[in-house]
Amino acid sequence: MATMSTSESLTSRLVRLSTVRPYTAATEHPFLAAAGNGRLSKDLLSVFFLQGRLYAANAYLKFIGCLPASASFSSLDGTGCDRENCNQRVVAVLGGALQNVIREVNFFQDVAKKYELQLSGWRERRITRDYTAEMGRAGASGKLEDG
Repeated sequence: MATMSTSESLTSRLVRLSTVRPYTAATEHPFLAAAGNGRLSKDLLSVFFLQGRLYAANAYLKFIGCLPASASFSSLDGTGCDRENCNQRVVAVLGGALQNVIREVNFFQDVAKKYELQLSGWRERRITRDYTAEMGRAGASGKLEDG
């Protein structure tokens, strides 16, 4: 396996890797090409945006929302100790992440409104449901490190 030089970007490194399934399968997908060229139908773009909104509003919210409860504050730890300071930083970061969930959900709604996309009336796709369930499971695992 080739090593990455300190001046090489992560993208360049990934492109150089030889893999069984090259990264072009993900980066040059017909959906992405059509989106980049403005050739997606409003219906297809609406379904895509709805799935993203559902993920953000459900999976991400549940995942991040569970994690602060697993930060363990103890009466045995003095204020200002390393563990207490670490827990406070972790909870602050997760609080910021929750605020960003709201921004992300609003992003989907704002873009949908701007381009007259319909975010209701479409079914949640199975892959979105499965991903939402997995994020909920990971967030509820009880271990901050796992989350």
